[in-house]
Formats: sequence, structure tokens, C-alpha cells
Amino acid sequence: MILAGIDEAGYGPLLGPLVVSASVFRVREPRGEAPEALHDLWRPLADVVGRKPDGSCVPVNDSKRLFQQRKGLADLEEGFLPFLQAAGGPMPRDLRALVRRVALGGAGSLAAPGAPDAYLDHYPWYRGKNLALPRETFPGVVAGRAGRLRGALEAAGVEVLHLWSRPVDVVELNQGIAETENKAQVSFRAVGAFLRRLWELHPGEGVDVMVDRQGGRMRYGPALFEQVRPLSLKIEDQSDALSLYGLRRRPSEGSGGFRVAFATECEERSLPVALASMLSKYLRELHMHLFNAFWLELRSDLRPTAGYALDARRFLRDITPLRERLGIDDAILV
Repeated sequence: MILAGIDEAGYGPLLGPLVVSASVFRVREPRGEAPEALHDLWRPLADVVGRKPDGSCVPVNDSKRLFQQRKGLADLEEGFLPFLQAAGGPMPRDLRALVRRVALGGAGSLAAPGAPDAYLDHYPWYRGKNLALPRETFPGVVAGRAGRLRGALEAAGVEVLHLWSRPVDVVELNQGIAETENKAQVSFRAVGAFLRRLWELHPGEGVDVMVDRQGGRMRYGPALFEQVRPLSLKIEDQSDALSLYGLRRRPSEGSGGFRVAFATECEERSLPVALASMLSKYLRELHMHLFNAFWLELRSDLRPTAGYALDARRFLRDITPLRERLGIDDAILV
């Protein structure tokens, strides 16, 4: 069975990208039927994976619990990067290699064909810049934890299939909001792209997807139908805490063939969602590191920003003379 989780980082800020990510697993022996039971992969991986960093485990949790500015990126790196290494392929040694490895389609408005990281060079703060990875842990630590994780995954009958991300750059986000007048619809385009890819890649297996619910939205049926184009769609639940849908490819197929759940606080219940949250946050913070470095190089006494509304307005006031001197349009900044 295929289990997938989707989550985002950067939905609310004024500065920096919106990043939507997905993590996808295959499990040999699904545990239970309810989404919460299926997605609780902490249990079969408990010998190696934990929710709280303890110096030895591979931490996986809601990124808000693993990242604080004062602590930095180490916990995110020591949790996410071992899973990326366990998924196979070379370990990305810098930001651009990471974007090329995980980006699903790149940033739609600015990415060149075959170059998912091309959008970076359309922004002064990213152009020609890169960051070596990992930033705040050691490659040997990541490799050691990845080796232990591979053993735990194999013993539990769990396989890491895909780690995908969709950086939505400022220009694309602003264009999408102008077209739809709805930021949630722009974000859902990335969610829909992940769902379509799962629909196409795994036609012969059961697929169960959990998506972190954004805001108070409860009804997703029409958007799912438009994005995935199933033969039919069944609403299994549509309540304050959970919206659950079964999508069918064939008339005789049961509703459990391809199931999508939108739930509140599902980073706490779904390891795949928590891992997607970590990837989204990690990529966004790497972008913000380059963003702050650009402005600090121009004015060394600036206080860096995480990009969230109140502090972003302070930062924008502080850089007003620089923006005017450099002729930087708000359309690529805010």
C-alpha cells in the first residue's frame, strides 16, 4: 500500500517562497484502516525514529516543533536528510542540487525546462548563489543515521519511495493570487500536482493520502475532481476535523483504492505529513538564509527576518532606501 503526506511552509509570510511538499512510502503490511492508524509509522520505526530529538534518534515531527531560529537547522537536517538518503540516489551537497532532486516541476512561472532551480536566478538575492549542505550538522551524522534508518525500514516492511517539493516563488504566487483572488487555490495547485502524480504512478496499488488542512475549508470534492479526474468520487466524511474522499478508477473499485484525507493537526498523526512539513520548512529556511545574506551584505546592521507579517513590515521599512536605490519592484519581493 502507498502512504503519502502533504504539507506546506510559508503560507502566511510576506517575504520568501511558499513551499509545498510530499513524502511517499510503500508499506508491506498496513496497520488498520483509519488514516490515523495507517499513517502512524512512528510505531514500526520506533527503534530508530522519534518525535523528539535526543542526540541519537532520527527526529520526525511537525517542523514547528523541530525548528526555532535560535536552535537553527540541525534537528531538521538530522531528521529529513536521513530519509532523503534512504530514498536512494546521491545526497545533495548544496541547495541547488537539493531543489533539482526534489522539485516537482519547479517554480512554474520561471523554471526553464529541465532546470527546476532556474527560478532562483530571477531574484537578486538568489542569483548566482548557493549553500553547501548540510548547514548545521555533519555529513557523517546524516550517513550514520541513514544507515540505521535503512535497517529499521527494511525490518518494518516500509520503503521510502518519493520526497517531492514545489517551491512557489514570489512572482508565481502573486500571479496566482491575481488570477484566482484566492491564495488557497494557488497552494492547492501544488497539492493537486502531487495527487495527480500519485494517481499516475501507482494505478495498481491502494493509495492513502493525508493533507494538512489549511484554514477553515471543509469541502474539497470539486477541487479533487478537477485536479485528479477520477471516474467518480465519494464523500466519506466532511466534518470540522476531517474531510475524507474515495476516488475510483473503475466502476467496481471500492472507495479505499485511492483515498484522500484533509485533516487538522495531521502532522501529529501522520509521519508522512510531518516529514513533508520538515522538507517544506527546510527548503524555505534555506531560501530565507540567502535572502537575508543579500541584504546584510548591503547593510550590515540590519536585523534578519523570517518573513512573517509583523517582522516583515519592519524589515521592509528598514530596507526602503536600498530598494529604491536598486530599483527592486515589490512584485518580486512581497
